Amino acid sequence: MTRTSVPNAVAAALAVLALSAHPLRAQDEGSLDTTFTVRAGTALNVSNQQGEVVVRAWSRGQIRIVAEYDRARIDIDESAGRINVRSATRHGDNEVNYTITVPNGTAIEIGGIGSDVDLTGVCGPATVNTVSGDVHVQCSSGDLVIQSVSGDVVVTDARGRVEAGSTSGDVEVRDARNDVDAHSVSGDIQLHGIDGAEVDAQTVSGDIEYAGRIQDNGRYRFEAHSGDVTVQAAGTLNATIGVETFSGDFESDFPIEIQPGTTLGRQWEFRQGSGSARLRLSSFSGTIALRRGTAAPSREE
Repeated sequence: MTRTSVPNAVAAALAVLALSAHPLRAQDEGSLDTTFTVRAGTALNVSNQQGEVVVRAWSRGQIRIVAEYDRARIDIDESAGRINVRSATRHGDNEVNYTITVPNGTAIEIGGIGSDVDLTGVCGPATVNTVSGDVHVQCSSGDLVIQSVSGDVVVTDARGRVEAGSTSGDVEVRDARNDVDAHSVSGDIQLHGIDGAEVDAQTVSGDIEYAGRIQDNGRYRFEAHSGDVTVQAAGTLNATIGVETFSGDFESDFPIEIQPGTTLGRQWEFRQGSGSARLRLSSFSGTIALRRGTAAPSREE
């Protein structure tokens, strides 16, 4: 009987079909190292209970997933232009640590319970939600949405809109060139090197620090309950500034000209330059300070 050999290309295609029909599954303990060749625009979704998720970028059209784990199950499948990675531990407290490499600009979505997340150099849009882990993102070009309950959040080099929040952790955003929305309950908020037309920062018992431009016609709001609010305005300030405090102090490097008939109480406002931007500064019992971004003259209080 004569046997017919299957060409290598056909055999490779059959292997791809088999992988699609039967998603990759790893169980128990050990390590996993697998690579997927993906089309442009393929997104990555990771769901992890405990452990670290580290994502880096390269120029290849591939997603490589490396995992170290103990008594866990990992499921990986590809569907609808997305690589889905899910892990579940046997007793809920065993770690799965991922190191994942993706094409530059890949859209990322990560969810975890006790997971630290580190995205460096990917430079795509990202959504991260974790309960007790810290989140660090360096470089994002699309919208960035980050939420942690008890972890700290740090974002640097953001080109898209940033929404970052933590319940009991600190929030830090540096070198952002778009709008920023930052919030915390008991943590500090630091926004440095910001150049957005709309910036909103709110915390209950932490301090707020902002250093960046106040763009003409922009909208800015900084509110703390028992913490201090410090705004360092870079460049020319053209803003109508509203100040609200109950028992705190107000300090300004800028001359304050109160309009006739204005009563200085818990809430008042004054204008700098054309007054085109709207700047709201509020603290119930903390000190509110408005500073110049460069060498300033003597302070007026």
